[in-house]
Formats: sequence, C-alpha cells, structure tokens
Amino acid sequence: MADFGALGCAFFSENLRHRYVDVEGGRGIEVEIDDSMRGPAGSVHGGLIAMLVDVAGATCLAMATERAVATASATTQYLAAGRVGPIRAIGSPLRVSDSLGVAEVRVSDVGKDNRLMAIAHVTCGFLSGDGFTYKRA
Repeated sequence: MADFGALGCAFFSENLRHRYVDVEGGRGIEVEIDDSMRGPAGSVHGGLIAMLVDVAGATCLAMATERAVATASATTQYLAAGRVGPIRAIGSPLRVSDSLGVAEVRVSDVGKDNRLMAIAHVTCGFLSGDGFTYKRA
C-alpha cells in the first residue's frame, strides 16, 4: 500500500520501516521491529509506541475531517510488552468539534496473535488556513 504521508517528521519517515494498512473501517500504521528498538528486557521501547499512538490518532482525525491537525495531548495505558511484531496502531475518531478532535488508538503486536499492547486517547487541534488541502493516496 502506498504511504500517504509522513510519520510526523522526516526522521521517523526515513528511519522506520513502516506501512499504512487498511483495517475494519479505517487505516492503521504498522512498524516492523528489530533489536535496535528493544529495551533491556527485550520488548519494544515505550517511546516508539508513543510515536505510533500520535501518528495513528492524528492520521485518523485528519482523514475523517480532511483538515490539518496538531496533537494537543495524548494519554497511553501500556498493557503488555511488544516482542514479535509487526506493531500495529489503529486510530478511531471518538468526537469531533469545530476546533478539536479526539481519537482512540489501539496498539497490538500482530505477530503475537494481535495481543493488545496499549490503548490511548489522542486530542488534536484543527489548524486554520485556506491553503491546506488534504490528499488521499
């Protein structure tokens, strides 16, 4: 599947093997993991999970509204370690107003029978500007 956007910045987009995947009624992001992403106990570093939460939440709100967004806050509950991969984050809009959107993000370890690793809520503000045009792949 073609990538329709960056992972928030060029560093992530150029250095993480990722892909967007279509899933039940939405789009998710998957990242293949390797040993460089693991902490001392062998599980995926929580910072990588936080980045996936941010990208999946913002992406689903941008797609749902066709507006530019900026993440205002994110809260993540880590439930289980990710060890096999790929790691998949799927965002679903929960509420959209004129100025804010809230998404739920579920992160799972696909290679471990889709084991649920984290659940998060991401709040994004909608950016103003007539120059923004959302592009779908």
